[in-house]
Amino acid sequence: MYVDIAKFMMAASKASTKTDIDNLLRQLPVVSEDEYLYDAENPGHLWQEGKFHWIPVGRDRGNAGRIKLAHQPINPIAERVINGFEAIIELCRQRELKINSAIESPRNPRDSVKRYFGIPALDQIPKMEQKARTELSQITREIAKKLRVRLIRNKDTADFTISIEDEGIGQSPDKVHATLLSLGSTSKGDKPYLIGVFGQGGSSAYSACEYSWVMSSKAPDLLDGETPGVGWSVIKHVFPKGRRDDYFAYLAAHPDGRVPNCDENVAKKLGINHGTRFVHVNYDFGGFKSQVVRTLYPALNHVLFNPVLPYELYAASAEADLMSGNSYRLSRLFLRRQQQPVFDKTYSHQVITAQR
Repeated sequence: MYVDIAKFMMAASKASTKTDIDNLLRQLPVVSEDEYLYDAENPGHLWQEGKFHWIPVGRDRGNAGRIKLAHQPINPIAERVINGFEAIIELCRQRELKINSAIESPRNPRDSVKRYFGIPALDQIPKMEQKARTELSQITREIAKKLRVRLIRNKDTADFTISIEDEGIGQSPDKVHATLLSLGSTSKGDKPYLIGVFGQGGSSAYSACEYSWVMSSKAPDLLDGETPGVGWSVIKHVFPKGRRDDYFAYLAAHPDGRVPNCDENVAKKLGINHGTRFVHVNYDFGGFKSQVVRTLYPALNHVLFNPVLPYELYAASAEADLMSGNSYRLSRLFLRRQQQPVFDKTYSHQVITAQR
């Protein structure tokens, strides 16, 4: 089966509906999940050379319970945004180490964004002097462009797809399965400048959508012998015939779990220099689906109350909202109250007396 990989990847990078994914999968030699059932003790058993197979996320057939942990559909999206913060910070840290391997790491995530971007805690920005605040405003808007959340409306079905795109360090094709598609493992334990540890929360998004897909490419200057190009895969919910142990699986190209990939020339055509893109197709927003275009902005600002970095939200629109969290917005409100009257309900001081 011949596939024009550049044309295929271009279509894959734009896939936002179930039909899009189904059409892409039909172009590939994919072995049915009923023909190949992953065995951690012998993953090569029944593997058909030259074809793609479905392997459980985290290479654990019992992953369904953990992946279904999220109670609110907004939480996995917020987790993906946090992963994006970490990828952007890690890119700066690894480039710093390349220049000076002896330099100590930032003490925490706030320290890292102060060091690499000159950004104080976002809720402190409104309290700065006007000139400094104006200068910093443009910087934060440029940084926000490195992490984008896109809400995409399917006009034919009224369903929504959500994508999270970062321009962080990214992963090389031979590491995607062991990092982005792992469960409960971590490489962050000795990195106090990052936020999460086990990196499992974002995977809950798989249970809230019909398909997910991922593409990732590591920054070329940090490859250090790793494979260049883009690693990619599709994730879906698998219900094996005659069994009751459903699980979430991704498309793999090798029994050891490695994902399909394309070279750096195709990556350039896709406009992917480095970073990761997760897309969750037909995402189930639960009770607020009918108002998701309006509610996603306040919901994300609520969950990510005081994020370490700003980011952009495209809520079914070509125009981006700058996302800085409710902490930042409340700080601005406090500043405005100091400068001019705010029409709001106020109460006089209450006298409290003790009774014997």
